[in-house]
Amino acid sequence: MPVVKSKEDVKAILATKRTGVNKPVLFAAEIEALKKGEGLLITQEEFTLRTSIPAYYYAKYSKGKEVKTLSISKVDGGYLLTKI
Repeated sequence: MPVVKSKEDVKAILATKRTGVNKPVLFAAEIEALKKGEGLLITQEEFTLRTSIPAYYYAKYSKGKEVKTLSISKVDGGYLLTKI
């Protein structure tokens, strides 16, 4: 029997099924809030995906773009993402 869902329920259900390009970027709000020269340290424990941190953020912010906006460096304790 069909069940009628509210608009909020539909958005919540669809948000759980997001994959690939439509999936939100991890720590996107924190990265966008950075000013030029500021950085964000991400540890492997905080990063829940199997993809490596540099490969993930390179694909999201630098791949195919003429102007590089994010620098990724390995440091003690994780990776430092710096806005350039």
